[in-house]
Amino acid sequence: MNKIEWCTATKKHHCYDPTTYCTEHHCTEPEPIRCKWCGSTYVIKHGIDNGTQKYLCLECRREFSTLDAPYGMHTTVEQIGASLAMYYTGLSLSDIVQFLKQAYDNEVERSTVYRWLIRFTKDAIGIFEEFKPKVSDTWIADETAIKFQDKLYWIWDIIDRDTRFLLASYLSPNRGAKQAQILMERASKRADTVPKNVITDGLLAYLDGIELAFGADTKHIQSTPFAEIDSTNIIERFQGTIKERTKVIWGFKTPETANIILQGFLIHYNFFRPHLALENHTPAEAAKIKLPFKNWAEFVRKAGGIL
Repeated sequence: MNKIEWCTATKKHHCYDPTTYCTEHHCTEPEPIRCKWCGSTYVIKHGIDNGTQKYLCLECRREFSTLDAPYGMHTTVEQIGASLAMYYTGLSLSDIVQFLKQAYDNEVERSTVYRWLIRFTKDAIGIFEEFKPKVSDTWIADETAIKFQDKLYWIWDIIDRDTRFLLASYLSPNRGAKQAQILMERASKRADTVPKNVITDGLLAYLDGIELAFGADTKHIQSTPFAEIDSTNIIERFQGTIKERTKVIWGFKTPETANIILQGFLIHYNFFRPHLALENHTPAEAAKIKLPFKNWAEFVRKAGGIL
């Protein structure tokens, strides 16, 4: 129903059609508040927490806020995602805390960043392992020594020759056939296939480890860093690009936690870090994986229950 209003410009009464007025003045209806968990618009205000309005969904009975942050947190997904990316690039927790203060005026403790790191890395491990890469029939394995908790440990790695996809990586206090077997089996499970060839250095543990994992289906090729064909140069270059990861492992008290971080680095390397040898594509893109997340921030948003 039209409304009679007084026009101050013409000094006359005129009919006011709200629909026409809104169309002419580009008005839009305000977007309803939707539940971040189930998408329902049946929500009510439910108190204020540290200045942030909280809501209660009458459908799923869960609380949420409109802040672009994971449920129960007051830091945005942008900042949390940036923190994870910086950490897996080699920055320390202290460096990240300083960055958040300078860039966002957000004062957080190192322990807070650590909790983000462990929580979302664990979430990512369970989700990203479901993506199966399309890899070649030739893989390259290597191991490198690091000092961890004043003891000598070994990081075992195996990557696909063509896509540079890091199929498996783990930390072990031993350097024997059993550890080589574990590496092969983890890589095979990830790729959902068995390779025709595995290239390694001269470590004898690989000979038995590959045999135990794959039997006669896989040929073991021993190479040297200077061989022109079938060499381990690829993985040695890989090892050279990720020396920073050893820094982030030193600060952890248990091998179990360090292995979580190694899996987080594997995810970062495969899915979020462009590779120069792949024309700035990620190994995941080269392996034909269509990922719903472009970066850590998008993953944090999904894992944090933000629709």
